[in-house]
Amino acid sequence: MGTCEFCGKKDKLISQTLKICRECILTKDWERVKSHVMSIHARVREQVGLPPSPPKCPESELKFICNLCINECRLSEEDTSYCGLRNIKKDREGKLPMPNQSEGYLHGYLDSNPTNCCNAWFCPAGTEYGFPEYSNYQGPEFGTYSYAAFLYGCSFDCLFCQNASHKIISKRNLVCAEDVAEEIANNEKITCICYFGGTPEPQLRFTIRISNLILKKIKYQKKRKFRVCWEWNGSGNRDLVEECMKIAIKTGGNIKFDLKAFYEKLNYALCGNTNKRTLSNFKFLAEKYFGTREKEMPELSGCTLLVPGYTIYKDVEKIAQFISSIDENIPYSLLVFHPDYQMRDLGINPNEQAMRCLIIAKKYLNNVHLGNKFLLSY
Repeated sequence: MGTCEFCGKKDKLISQTLKICRECILTKDWERVKSHVMSIHARVREQVGLPPSPPKCPESELKFICNLCINECRLSEEDTSYCGLRNIKKDREGKLPMPNQSEGYLHGYLDSNPTNCCNAWFCPAGTEYGFPEYSNYQGPEFGTYSYAAFLYGCSFDCLFCQNASHKIISKRNLVCAEDVAEEIANNEKITCICYFGGTPEPQLRFTIRISNLILKKIKYQKKRKFRVCWEWNGSGNRDLVEECMKIAIKTGGNIKFDLKAFYEKLNYALCGNTNKRTLSNFKFLAEKYFGTREKEMPELSGCTLLVPGYTIYKDVEKIAQFISSIDENIPYSLLVFHPDYQMRDLGINPNEQAMRCLIIAKKYLNNVHLGNKFLLSY
């Protein structure tokens, strides 16, 4: 049972970590609310040694500018980037080498196809779509693997994070793009790669490098089909985001945007950051690239986790309207919530809430899917 420090309301759908209800986030004085929620995020980030906000050091002390994501960190000699991956001093001492095109922080493993990925319901690995151009299988690719590329670091600070281990960055997870590409090229049972995390944005150049190396290495394996996909929060540098989109389209892959909230205030509360670039990048890629392949092979999708008490049917409706204003055929997934990280006190979505959100999304969009449906039985 949580208590809202703004209105005094007590409810099991008020996070004991966030200490504020959805209504107060959206309606109370924003300066007070923002100060409150950002202090919560600062405390949570301090627990894992991450800076409370993106470093913005003065020009006189400036040593490095990063423009890979919306945070655009300006680092002095001592600063650590918001994602936790960049520190000038540690890099010089060899303690935490800064990721670049050739090296990055990644944990890779094989995931049997069809996977439980949010886009498996229209991906060649799990369906009949994409044959024969993007898949050698006229149906699900049983007996093959997706290379799950788990990337460390994130440009957001989601209190409900399902993969919070990305915050614990260690030199032992520093890998070479050439080695990853070689491992994948040598195993013809691997039919695709998916970059996720964390989020790929802090290491976008690294993922692009790996992808291009793989495609170069398998170029002469004439029967080899290989897809490249990204799952991200959408806050990346526009030019790099578009470069990833082009690779995904060319290979039969796709990009999943986590549309965590529609209202910016709610995104700040849940994720510690604005969602302005997320929405603008989604709109940019969707308008420019959605529908450039055959109809059954969507180039990108949206996905929303139904955080109990915070992401309700009204939010889903706003997001669905936003997507449909671009194209009503863009796929949209809703994910049933399970308690994790700093929001373990919030339970699994009630069946009624999930179904209501699904029905509302379908009012505006033609391709809507409910993921993690098995959790509703709990």
